[in-house]
Amino acid sequence: MSKMNDIRMTSTQLKQLGEIMRESQDETAIFLLAGVFKTKSGIHFTVKRIITPKENEYDSRSALHIQVSPLFFNKVISLAEANNVTIIQCHSHPGADYLQYSVTDNRGESASSKTIQDNIGLPMGSLLFGREKIIGRAWLTPKKNQPIHEIRIVDRHYRKKILVKQNKKKQIDEEIYDRQIRAFGLRGQELLSQLKVGIVGLGGTGSAVAEQLAREGIEDFVLMEHDIIEPSNKTRIYGSHHDDTGPKTKIIKRNIKAINPHASVKLVQKQLESENDLELLSDCDVVFSCTDRHTPRALLIILAHAYSIPVIDVGVGLDSENEMIVSGHVRATLIAPSLPCLRCIGVVNSDTILAESMPEKDRQSMEEHGYIQGLNDDVPAVIPYTTWAACLGVVLFKDLLFNSLKTEANTLVQDVTSFESSKLVASSQPDCVCIARQARCRYKEIGGD
Repeated sequence: MSKMNDIRMTSTQLKQLGEIMRESQDETAIFLLAGVFKTKSGIHFTVKRIITPKENEYDSRSALHIQVSPLFFNKVISLAEANNVTIIQCHSHPGADYLQYSVTDNRGESASSKTIQDNIGLPMGSLLFGREKIIGRAWLTPKKNQPIHEIRIVDRHYRKKILVKQNKKKQIDEEIYDRQIRAFGLRGQELLSQLKVGIVGLGGTGSAVAEQLAREGIEDFVLMEHDIIEPSNKTRIYGSHHDDTGPKTKIIKRNIKAINPHASVKLVQKQLESENDLELLSDCDVVFSCTDRHTPRALLIILAHAYSIPVIDVGVGLDSENEMIVSGHVRATLIAPSLPCLRCIGVVNSDTILAESMPEKDRQSMEEHGYIQGLNDDVPAVIPYTTWAACLGVVLFKDLLFNSLKTEANTLVQDVTSFESSKLVASSQPDCVCIARQARCRYKEIGGD
């Protein structure tokens, strides 16, 4: 696997960086507080905050040289320590015809990297801005750095700013994907073929998501599910057969491989139940949340906001009376940095997470006394509605990549009886975990050394 080191930020952060760097003909310095984590594919920085020195916080500044004061640099290090993050050191070469790090840059960044390693124990990032171009590198040690290959913009939409071009390209079968290429272009199909997509939960919604993604050209999957198939599952799990037994993961893998024999499918036969489990999804570009439990959904909020990995949560809620569906909705929500999470919009709540963690006997007692709300496990599940919800999720996925819906709403909802549609725009709650955990990823646990 070729290395793909990146820096992840929101579109607002990238725009702000560009504007500040273009303000002066003198070199400009900016420091970014950022989380950092490693995977098999590379090292990844996630930007939390932009810090810009004032004019009196430079020791020297000209069109050819820059030096911030040690006092300011120490202040930035203290902020990084307090937030459990590292630093990305940025500066500009506004007059350079050819953008490259100078000997002075190399010496200064090596020294800064040592200070950060000694004080924080994390790698340091770097970005150098020219007139049009940006280059970057990751300082793994004070004597060793690697190039940053791309800036990944992750918020309401997902896109990449390539800093180092990769020669290797996947060959697209234009005959198979002809109708999709007409909709999203050959470059769009190439993007789909390059993505690694995780799916957590492989029931009615998860299996329908896997079916659609395999048919539209996703070639790299991570499937997470702890459960085995039961007779009642076969009414809505795509790819299942009458005589199937065993893990759902193997059934969905078989279906994906039947659609595309060249697809890579990694199976994770477990339930998402702790933050350490996020390591298993950390190499994904996008993750679909297709579980009906609150605990994994809460953990996927952390994945989205701490690691800048977009998560699309898919849900179905049906109510029936006298053998008839009387109300309900299907929903898909995009979770990403700068967007409200499932806690903010009331889909996930702490009481239900608590109930899920209790032994069944204790939970039933607490429910009977009214201390917690029941989990309502015995709800209807019917294939048209689970497929409907999955379709909303895949539509939101396409909008994430191609801006096809032309809306800033991150939640799509449809009423299953009235067929009324809603596009919901909510605000992040200031005291929510998604704000507190922004860019605060685990370096050693995720991917390891």
